Amino acid sequence: MFSLFLLCEISEDSKSIYIVANPNLEICTYMNGNFKKAVWKCALAALFLASSSFAGYGFSDYRDRDQSRFVMKPAKPFRPDKDVVSVVMREAIPRGGGYTYQYPRENPEPVLTDKYAMEGALSMEIELIASDYSGVAICIAGSVDLTPYLEEGVLEFWIKGEKGGENALFVLVDDGVKSGGESLQVKLRSKSLGEITTEWKHFSIPLKLFGMTGVYWDAKNTREVMLPFSWANFKGFRLEVRKDENESFKVWMDDIVIKKHGKPYDGPAHYPFRNEI
Repeated sequence: MFSLFLLCEISEDSKSIYIVANPNLEICTYMNGNFKKAVWKCALAALFLASSSFAGYGFSDYRDRDQSRFVMKPAKPFRPDKDVVSVVMREAIPRGGGYTYQYPRENPEPVLTDKYAMEGALSMEIELIASDYSGVAICIAGSVDLTPYLEEGVLEFWIKGEKGGENALFVLVDDGVKSGGESLQVKLRSKSLGEITTEWKHFSIPLKLFGMTGVYWDAKNTREVMLPFSWANFKGFRLEVRKDENESFKVWMDDIVIKKHGKPYDGPAHYPFRNEI
């Protein structure tokens, strides 16, 4: 890179203008021209010479000038798995129309964070109001037919608690097509399947443990309604808590998926779909 000094000299009669790149080089001289036109030509010549001075510096030098100031956190690689039927959460909510919702409305929204991550670079932080019936749902775009995988399929995810010992319900929801638009839910108690701890813990839950009977809350009649759960129209995963079962509730979840096959269940037979342990 070199420095460039321009000297623009206007004669006393305002009819002569000189542009000099250095004390020994005369670039151009305009004699007896229109003054305004000459000034414009002077400015354009100055821009041309200035741009030439930056050519040696290069665009890449500007592009990379802050590279050392920002260090990206290396992502943990995902394990290749062709057995996955549906991805509910992996680095983000599902693309193409996936969404999240929380209840009640004042409950904090779930957020993606790089504070913790079991696989990849991001996990989902979920905070629920412990003094109320509250929950967060992660829904996929469209729906997925899980009926071919009911016998051997599993719900798998990683979860990490803020304090450990959190008490929650793991919930699957359908799209409500067969229940008048009300999404039916099948639920299992977290403590019936293992403890949530302050370390990352992996859960693999056979789909058949959730049973065939779903439930939804009828707000008009203030009661729960039970109907057959639509495994042919799986919509998403929900995490919820019952009122006053936790002093506070915050967890991080990662890599929530439905898989075709999983480890055989070795717990009690005929597991109820809403175990109240």
